Amino acid sequence: MIEEVMGQAQVKPPSKRLLTRAEAAAYCGLGSSPPPVKPKRIRPGKQGLRYDVRDLDEWIDRLDSGDHDSSGKNWLDELDNEAT
Repeated sequence: MIEEVMGQAQVKPPSKRLLTRAEAAAYCGLGSSPPPVKPKRIRPGKQGLRYDVRDLDEWIDRLDSGDHDSSGKNWLDELDNEAT
């Protein structure tokens, strides 16, 4: 998703709609931290979680408006609970 062109990193749009945790984090520019968007389960276990690009875009769009989640909800704990 990220390639170097003439010495500068260029982010390419994803070619698929559902992304793994690492792909979603890279797409949002979060390093290795998962985005605070609830993933969709496509099969059992943590390996079956995928992030919808549309949900990620919606979250990113809300950042500008100041309408992001300020509930203090711990999304990592939420994901751990879903995987069990």
